[in-house]
Amino acid sequence: MEMDFLDILPKDYSNMNYDNIRHIRMDKEPLPHWEEINGILSTMDGEILRFLIHSKIPIENLIRFELAGRGFDKNHRWIGFSKSFEIWLKNN
Repeated sequence: MEMDFLDILPKDYSNMNYDNIRHIRMDKEPLPHWEEINGILSTMDGEILRFLIHSKIPIENLIRFELAGRGFDKNHRWIGFSKSFEIWLKNN
């Protein structure tokens, strides 16, 4: 599965503000990844969302652990579980 669209996207969204999010949400034809992310969040139970914020859950670590368990590298090439854990969990 190739994901060429990732090559053209900005590498850092850390400065995203609420106005940026509002525009993404209002887009009539959002990019597929934004549509998926918005769908996940909008259907998630509010108690879970509040728990994630209140408890300061490191979302990036949860995502990295999930990706490591799938056995792929950062280019979505199968490398096996051991190598995948080395790549995704390194320095984290």
